[in-house]
This record gives sequence, structure tokens and C-alpha cells, in this order.
Amino acid sequence: GGPSNKAVDRIVLRVVFLLLGIAVLLWLVWLSRGVLIWLGVAAFLATAINPAVSRINQGLRLPRSLSIALVYLGAIIVFGMIGAIMVPQVVDAADELSRSIPGYADQVANSALFRELDEDYGLVEQTEQQVQNVLTDIADPGGVLDLAAAIANGLVAVITVAVLTFLLSLYGPQFMEWARSQTPEGRRGRLAALSAGAYQVVAGYVVGAVAIAIIAGAASWIFLTIIGVPGAPVLAFWCGLLTLVPLVGGTIGGVPYVAVAFFQGIAIGIAALVFLLVYQQVENNLIQPLIQRRTVNLNPVWVILAVLVGAQLLGIVGVLLAIPIAGITQVIIQDIWAHRRVAEDDEPPTGPVLRET
Repeated sequence: GGPSNKAVDRIVLRVVFLLLGIAVLLWLVWLSRGVLIWLGVAAFLATAINPAVSRINQGLRLPRSLSIALVYLGAIIVFGMIGAIMVPQVVDAADELSRSIPGYADQVANSALFRELDEDYGLVEQTEQQVQNVLTDIADPGGVLDLAAAIANGLVAVITVAVLTFLLSLYGPQFMEWARSQTPEGRRGRLAALSAGAYQVVAGYVVGAVAIAIIAGAASWIFLTIIGVPGAPVLAFWCGLLTLVPLVGGTIGGVPYVAVAFFQGIAIGIAALVFLLVYQQVENNLIQPLIQRRTVNLNPVWVILAVLVGAQLLGIVGVLLAIPIAGITQVIIQDIWAHRRVAEDDEPPTGPVLRET
């Protein structure tokens, strides 16, 4: 009985130490979650820019580091051009809005609905209190310091992610080659297929998301220009930008132009609202499935669950990364399932074999 008891004790100790190790690992992951989020975003961006980097690297026969730098330069030029086009539009729209606010406020204050809500819920008093709270927070030195700290942290995050993206893009091929060399000969093809599938999901998701955002922004700009809503380029750009957020981004991005349209008149506001509702149906049931079917190829239910879980865990970053992570997970599950079925088909029968007589 002694040796068997010692063996059981050793097994128990191994299980306990294993559980403790897992608990410590999870604790360290939780403490480092900020850095891990930056690393995950950088890995996503490195995969997204890889097609452009590879084309420059192979087409112009430039070093990979210089190819990445050219992609960065191109991105800076593109965003700079967008800023040069949009900033004057934003300034003009803000100036026009500041001149129009008193008239909008009079329209709202003189409406029968507002007077009824004010009598029931004291909207005027609550609005004044909220404005006073905002002004107090702005004047508070602690609030100013918090805002400055948030801006500094944001800049640090952007710079860190940019550097990590550069390094992951630069050394990514070398890492993949190392991983291939460490993989047994018989499994290298499987690793290559998994890598290609994951890469296709991320690159396809980026292309699809940008295409959907461009279509949404262009359609909104054309419609708002036709019905004469002021600040149409800015409102359309905001709508297209929010469309990058899955599921709810397009609807949230359309709220500002619907609100501005209602201030131009009831008929114009209703037209903008109808356009938003109709376009969202077209995007959700035609444009988005058509594009994603050619890129990510995810079931809509899987998309919704992934976005909800991502939002719960990581907020807006989780929402943006949820679909590509879900796509990569689907690739891995499909690979495991396919190889498992092949293994089962290759196994010899284990039951009794009936012989013909």
C-alpha cells in the first residue's frame, strides 16, 4: 500500500502545482493586460499592412525595413490629406453650427413637446445643472490634470503600438520561418495552411471594413448634399468612420446628420431618418454579407457573439478586434475538425469483423 500511496501523493502534488502555475500565469496576464492589448493591436496592424509591405519589398526590391517605412509614410500622407481636406470643413461647420445654435435652441424651447417634457421632468433645470457640472469639471485643476494625463497616455499608446507594429512586421517572416523549422516535418504543411488562413482573415477583414466605410461615407455625403444638409462632408466622414465599428457603428454615426437635418425642417429630418434606416438595412443585408463573404466568411450569429464578448472584455478595442479573432478561431476549429475526421477515417475498425462464408 505504501508505494501506491506515494504515487497518488505525487500526482496530487503535480495537479496542485499545475493549478497554482495556471493561477499565477492568469494573474500575470491580468496585470499585463494593457501591454497585451497593445501587442494584440500591433499584431493585427502588422498583418493588415503586410500585403502592401510585401508588394513594395518584392516589386521594388527594397529592404523590408525601408518597405515598412514607405507604408508608414504613405499612411501619414493619406491621413494628412484627409486632415487638410476635413479640418477646414470642420471649422466651417463648427462656425455655422455656433451661429445656428441660438435658433435651434429657440426652436426646441418653443416646441410643444419640449414644454410638456419640461413640465413633467424639469428639462431646463436639469440641462442647466449638467452645463454647470461640465464647466466646474473644466475649471477644476484636477480635471485638467486628468485630461492631460489621458492625452499623454494616448500618445504613449499610439507611439508604442506604431513601434511594435514596425518590429512585428519587420521580424514576422523570420519568426514564421523559425516556427516552421521547429515544427515536425509532417506538420509543416498544416502550420502553413493555418498561417495562410489566419492571414487571409485579418487582411480580408481590413479590406472589407474599409470598403464598407467608404461606401457608407460616400452614400451619406451624396444624400446629404442632395437634400441640402449643412456640413455634409464632415457628417458623412463621421458616419463612414463610425461604420468601422461592427454592428452599431453605422447607426450611431448617422445620428448626428439626422439631428442636423431635423433642424433644417421636419420633412428634411424625416427624409434623413428614412435614409439612415433604409441604408442600414441595405448595408446589413446586402453590402456587408457580400463583402464579408469574400473576406472573413463568418456566420452572422458568430459575429454578434464575438462583438458582444469583445466589448465586454476590452471595450471599443475588443469590438474592433472581435471579428478577426473570431475568424482566426474559426480557421483553427475547422482545421482541428478536418484533421480529426481524417484521423478517424484512417483508423482500423475496432469491433468484430464479419467474414464472408
